[in-house]
Amino acid sequence: MQAQITQWLRALGLPSWLVSPRDGDERNMTRGMLDGFGVGVVEGVRIFIPVLFTRLGADPLIIGLLSSMPAVAGIFLAIPLGMLINKSNNVIPWYAWSRLLLFLSYPIIAFIPLFTDAPTAVILMLIVVALSTIPQTALTLVFNVVMGSIIDISRRYFLMSLRWSILGVFNGIAVFLAGRYLSGKADANGDATVEAYATVIGIASIFTIFAFFPARKYEVPPERRDIQNAPPSFKSSLSNISHYLKYYPTFRLFVICQAVFQAGLIMAVPLFPLHWVRTLNADDYAIGTVSMVQSVTLLIGYTLGTYFATKFNARVAILRICAIALGVYPLITALVGSMEPLILVAALWGIATAGIELVIIDILLDSCPPGQVTAVMPAYQLVMFGVNLIAPIMGTWLARTTDTTTALIVAAALHFVGAALFILFKIGIAPKNATPDQLSHAK
Repeated sequence: MQAQITQWLRALGLPSWLVSPRDGDERNMTRGMLDGFGVGVVEGVRIFIPVLFTRLGADPLIIGLLSSMPAVAGIFLAIPLGMLINKSNNVIPWYAWSRLLLFLSYPIIAFIPLFTDAPTAVILMLIVVALSTIPQTALTLVFNVVMGSIIDISRRYFLMSLRWSILGVFNGIAVFLAGRYLSGKADANGDATVEAYATVIGIASIFTIFAFFPARKYEVPPERRDIQNAPPSFKSSLSNISHYLKYYPTFRLFVICQAVFQAGLIMAVPLFPLHWVRTLNADDYAIGTVSMVQSVTLLIGYTLGTYFATKFNARVAILRICAIALGVYPLITALVGSMEPLILVAALWGIATAGIELVIIDILLDSCPPGQVTAVMPAYQLVMFGVNLIAPIMGTWLARTTDTTTALIVAAALHFVGAALFILFKIGIAPKNATPDQLSHAK
């Protein structure tokens, strides 16, 4: 019977790695598809969590905290969690269980307003968000390590494109359906009820099982596992971070340029729902439609990015073009007077996001010392956590003192400055890192 099913699947033209995988890499590709499916659905409705906070009357500063709290936790937990992770011979359990705990927090957040008044609900929801930052920090530390180790480098772009394409498609479908449902459950003021938000987020969270169980079974061959050399103390970890940044010029420059670019990206995140709801008077259907277009066009971006990156070795060109394009989206959002133009511009955002996601991980991994990705990742993420802490607070502070339009323009400017730095410092070209003698300083 199994042989007949295999023959039928081959007759349908399905790739051999999907029908009868021959090794761990091909099995990981199937798991990556399922992982992307589950993450896409769950993360698709996550966009409505800050919208729910806004509907409950949360202050803009609280909306900013939704983006900055993971950064606060990361700053304090990156080193101790990094030490624990670096002692492990296998980071896959960290990846799977961290994502499970993070995703379980979403329905808890959505259910809280069902049992208490709005001001109390906002406080309790914020507490749950704070607790969820612990597994979120661990997931952030191991994500790049896992994505770089579960597949051979020759097929990395294909797996990333496949996983993120599936993630993008189902993310878009989930957002669209959720937006339609919420619009149909609007009250007299045109806002969806808290019961509707709880229903949408609760149902989507069921798909967590597709992100958890396949991820638990990712296979990493011994030759692709990092050298385990966990520092004995917190002080040693700080010393290692300093040495890695000092003796790896390519790694150091990448971190600096990415920090500036990421500041613009993260600064805009809490501003979008605020601007959509309070300036453009958008309903949930319009918000869902824009997010759906963003997610679906990711598929086009991943396809184009993979083709040009593998066929023409164009990762540097992709990085530069997409970095500039991503700055256009917050700029146009600030300048238009309604949601309709953003539906078209959202397609540009989707394509550019896909392109930069594909190449940025590849460039980051190439910038790290061989066999030391797990060890240096806390250094990179510690800087990113700092950016993720400051940028959204800066954005919401600007929104309160001026308006969301001005804040979005500043965020767009940071995007363009980051893109200019990528070009100026030739990020992604000919990495030249430390010599073995210099590496001996980092213990």
